[in-house]
Amino acid sequence: MSKNVDTDTLYTTADKFIDLANILSQKDKSGTVGSAFRFAAARYSAFELSLSGKDLSKEREELKEGLLKDYALMLDENIDVYIRHLREKAQREKSHSKLKVFS
Repeated sequence: MSKNVDTDTLYTTADKFIDLANILSQKDKSGTVGSAFRFAAARYSAFELSLSGKDLSKEREELKEGLLKDYALMLDENIDVYIRHLREKAQREKSHSKLKVFS
């Protein structure tokens, strides 16, 4: 990720894309939305790299490695968030199942 990125703006902007993906996913359960999301990210990333002023044909692998490194870090962070969320959800469900209701 660029060192000059404002994280609040990053998350707000990302949430807009995620909101749209969630809306589209309600109509299409095939997984196409996730694939389209990744394709759009790849297409936009190629466009963004073309604006870098660097020779894409000569520096393609170096530029691609930078993007892939950023993506891997972001993916790992989000996987960690979901792992914590799922553990917490399982704990809540386990706690609720132990509650006894008296009538």
